[in-house]
Amino acid sequence: MDLSNLVEKAARSVVAVVTRQVDVFTGDVGFGTAFAVGRGFFATAFHVVASADEVVLVTPEGDKAPGRVAAGDPDYDMALIYAELQTPPLPMGSALRLRVGQGVVAIGFPLALLDKPTATFGIVSAVGRTLRAGERVFEFLIQTDAAINPGNSGGPLINMSGEAVGINSAIIAGAQGLGFAVPIDFTRVMLEMVQKYGRYTRPALGIYVTALNKALASLYGFPIDRGLLVAEVLPGSPADEIGIQRGDVITKVDGKTVTNVFELRLYVAEAVVNRRRPRFQVWRTGRILEL
Repeated sequence: MDLSNLVEKAARSVVAVVTRQVDVFTGDVGFGTAFAVGRGFFATAFHVVASADEVVLVTPEGDKAPGRVAAGDPDYDMALIYAELQTPPLPMGSALRLRVGQGVVAIGFPLALLDKPTATFGIVSAVGRTLRAGERVFEFLIQTDAAINPGNSGGPLINMSGEAVGINSAIIAGAQGLGFAVPIDFTRVMLEMVQKYGRYTRPALGIYVTALNKALASLYGFPIDRGLLVAEVLPGSPADEIGIQRGDVITKVDGKTVTNVFELRLYVAEAVVNRRRPRFQVWRTGRILEL
């Protein structure tokens, strides 16, 4: 299998991230990776730029430009940097379409080696992983056996069509030989929000849900076994205002089936970024309701 053309084309969109934390004693310097997703906008991992006072992006050709953190989401470990660099954007795919066994390539600048981006090949080992890293819990992660090392963080995980499907995150370590990437889907929403409104805000419904499965459906006597069971609705929240109740099962958002929390958040965010209210289909005590 020759992936040289695929990697060569994708690597044109990848840049090194050099950060500096201003400190009178140390002046710590950090390294990571980012990739172009739109004119002047580069996606990276949030932890790469979280504590940075200065950010510089550097292309493999040696061009460099100061960067400004345009948006960030620590819960998803993703961020957008704006910089005046003429770098071709990398097409964005979707983690929702990934299947276990698909080939993927991680591209980045590991261990602060800033000559040219390196590539590691692997397969999708799992989709939808939930892991704890420090005090944060990351949801719907892509697990791969492609090597992801410090410095690779923020680089793209691409599929065999050359689309970015995830943002590599070396901060999320589970075991030897495992790598994890944050789904690219919310990055697309973040970029669209920043381009349209100048800032990013993650919408919140104000509910706690759990994914329904056959075991839960059997336990509660539900005639359906797919969807999100609402465990709690916060008083005065948007969910409360539109009539979602505890015990409801959310089955669709805007006509699209939801089977996990990530899909729910993504579809709600897609509606909000387009300035419309999402439509929910819920099962409630034998009835299907549209809210």
